[in-house]
Amino acid sequence: MDRSQESAGYLAEVFEMVNDQKRLSWSLGVGMGGFLIGGIGGGWVGSAVGFVWGACIGYGFGSIFINKEPTKRVVAYWGLTIALIGIFFGLVFGAPLEPSVARETVAGAIGAAVGALCGSLTGIIQLLWRLRRKSQTPHSDSVA
Repeated sequence: MDRSQESAGYLAEVFEMVNDQKRLSWSLGVGMGGFLIGGIGGGWVGSAVGFVWGACIGYGFGSIFINKEPTKRVVAYWGLTIALIGIFFGLVFGAPLEPSVARETVAGAIGAAVGALCGSLTGIIQLLWRLRRKSQTPHSDSVA
């Protein structure tokens, strides 16, 4: 292995570490927000659930924003991330006045379904936009 290949491998490892740190930062940051929101409504158990829920959302956003290449994964990341957010909004806007586990479960499921649909559509649009931009970039071997 010559020196240029060795340094290219090292740079790839450095970029991967930076991307992992960005994902970790997103996870911890949004997880702390979930910790606070969950703690307001549910004490320590709510804080723990809120932290895990927020960290999953943060991981999804971190994975979306560090991904520079157009891949089908971005559609899944968008769909799952917005579905997790949809659960929260489904409970906030769709919860009945009289609390019931069944009705709250339905409200959360509807929020997740709407979130997954909206997130998947957003991911598809982003994927198509990135693919279109990639196909329009001039190649280095073309004559202008």
